[in-house]
Amino acid sequence: MRTSDDQGRAVSACSSIYEEGALREVTGVAIRPGGLTLTDRAIGACGFIPAAELLDVGCGAGATVEHLCSSYGFIARGVDISLKLIAEGLGRTPSLSLTEAAAESLPFAAESMDGILCECVLSLLEEPLAGVLEFQRVLRGGGYLILSDMYNREPADDSRNGAVPRRQLEAWLFECGFTPLFWEDHSRLLRELAARLILAHGTLDGWCCVTDKAGIRPGYYLLVARKNDTENH
Repeated sequence: MRTSDDQGRAVSACSSIYEEGALREVTGVAIRPGGLTLTDRAIGACGFIPAAELLDVGCGAGATVEHLCSSYGFIARGVDISLKLIAEGLGRTPSLSLTEAAAESLPFAAESMDGILCECVLSLLEEPLAGVLEFQRVLRGGGYLILSDMYNREPADDSRNGAVPRRQLEAWLFECGFTPLFWEDHSRLLRELAARLILAHGTLDGWCCVTDKAGIRPGYYLLVARKNDTENH
């Protein structure tokens, strides 16, 4: 299992990779496997009302935020720890609502959002459970949580951070008052991204977004969960 210092270095390294252009040459503006296609699939599974208030945690340069506003008419905001990516997004579209903040400490009131998206970010957090608890705080009762990320396809692994097994992730969700609605395995998209990185750069060395030095068997998932209504939980 990685130590806290190891995890902190991994977050820093991956943040730097996201800021650079080499990865985006392969992924496009949505810096993750599946891009906006998986985002649209998840949105289609949620019962958002018109003008719903959504938050993208780990928004990067705001590609998803812009898509949610322009394609769906949602009131979408984004937070990220990278000032460089936020500045890039605001330089492209000044009207975007992008703020510097960490997933574990969101600058929003309790029960202020109808939906939260966290795409390819949760596995990077030093304390993923703290992130899930913060999502629960900010979501309104009945609100939707959309997660897409790497996971460990070895179910016997008991890791507490990084790419955890599905059972660990779902245990966190139940603990924090969420009911998972569906889970889809999209590991094929992770393999395709790895192949494209090899074709473009000749190696996967240094690409923490698709590899893990702890020896896990990495996969990629899409999950939608709903926050339990307070009066029913």
